[in-house]
Amino acid sequence: MSDTTMRYAQIFRYVLTLNEEEYEERWVRPYADAIAQVPGLIRKTWMADFETGTFGSFYIWQDRASMDAFMTSPAIAKVAAEPFLKDLVITAMPVHEGASATTSG
Repeated sequence: MSDTTMRYAQIFRYVLTLNEEEYEERWVRPYADAIAQVPGLIRKTWMADFETGTFGSFYIWQDRASMDAFMTSPAIAKVAAEPFLKDLVITAMPVHEGASATTSG
């Protein structure tokens, strides 16, 4: 499978200075519907630890081109500029299809 047709995964890890109510109002609602419509996105999982202020997202993409297009879009630039978003770290890599199939991934 070529690099452009294999699925890709991303893990976003970050700190948000929001409480649970603000998280819904200022983080989820403004972005969730638009993210759900991004071409090539198979799944996004939202992770939240309000006790520590640590958050994350896990994305699965149909291919690298879809992931790259999202990462260079104005929408992601807007998200990254949110003043309550801190210490963003993004890791991206190809999905290992054989091992993932064994664990229903």
